[in-house]
Amino acid sequence: MIELQGLTKTYAGKNVVEDVSMTLETGEFGVLIGPSGCGKSTTLKMINRLVPLSGGRIILNGDDVTELPAEQLRRRIGYAIQSTGLFPHWSVARNIATVPQLLKWPKSRIDDRVDELMAMFHLDPAEFRHKYPHQLSGGQAQRVGVARALAADPEVLLMDEPFGAVDPITREALQAEMRRVHRQTGKTIVFVTHDMDEALQLATRIALLNGGRLVQYDRPIEMMVKPADDFVREFFGQADLGLKLLSRRWVHQYQRPPSLAHHATLPGLDHCWRLDDAGRPIVLEGARLDDQHRHTDVRAEWIATPEMSMKEALSRMVWYRVMVLPVVDGTGKLIGEVGMQGIMGIESDGGLHAGEPAS
Repeated sequence: MIELQGLTKTYAGKNVVEDVSMTLETGEFGVLIGPSGCGKSTTLKMINRLVPLSGGRIILNGDDVTELPAEQLRRRIGYAIQSTGLFPHWSVARNIATVPQLLKWPKSRIDDRVDELMAMFHLDPAEFRHKYPHQLSGGQAQRVGVARALAADPEVLLMDEPFGAVDPITREALQAEMRRVHRQTGKTIVFVTHDMDEALQLATRIALLNGGRLVQYDRPIEMMVKPADDFVREFFGQADLGLKLLSRRWVHQYQRPPSLAHHATLPGLDHCWRLDDAGRPIVLEGARLDDQHRHTDVRAEWIATPEMSMKEALSRMVWYRVMVLPVVDGTGKLIGEVGMQGIMGIESDGGLHAGEPAS
């Protein structure tokens, strides 16, 4: 658990962060958001003492952060930034091992941890262990940066706009991966972004700052449907509220078993999938928004993953004119499907305004 108690930072006589108080429970994903210059990055950097406090306290699981020895702070709080901060002359494995080496872990323990984290982020150790940062794509480099931040198994992970420098497609994939890693590890995460869609995709709680002050701190749906004031209402926007709310529903919550080719004779079935020998979907028969094509080759661009938001799933259905998307696992194997009926069925679980199901 992280507690910010009256957190204040003053530069040249001006408060850039003023009396910010909030509590993030263990295992939650907290996002700090607000307009440029609102104090969100400064607040994050005070948590791990990159920026000294002018006032207030930060309590990490009962301990005052300002009183922790530097070595213990590195172990208990991981940190990932937009530019990844990878050492260009070090291999991927050595970059990930940075903090464990500083903490003098045994080599065997370091090697095991590096392999574990590379597997977690879908980076094959045999392929990537000895590569250097310049040999990686932007998404791969960012994965290595987050893996390095998690290497010492910290209690808290701080992330300062980590996906801001990658292209939109890579950014979306990294967001989905971050949700999966959060579920898998149960880490407490504090994340800074200026992107509202990213905040809605990731957060269990959102802190909206303006002018150095905390305006509202709540669960994402509460922020949208019960804004504290006009600033919150305008910041979140109301014009496409339904789509924003869809950002808080995930494919894995609404996917169903896939209809396969050998089911094609079942009554009422309007589509089916044909698979290759590895169980990957290659053809969709039926289920198009138009009736012009009964047989459609499955395209990588409209494949869904369990971590994808229902908003993104809807976007892909509309753009590629299909009524249903295949849902695949990390190997590309078909594990389910999600369709327009799944989106309409959201109303049957209490509606978009209801409390959020577990992510």
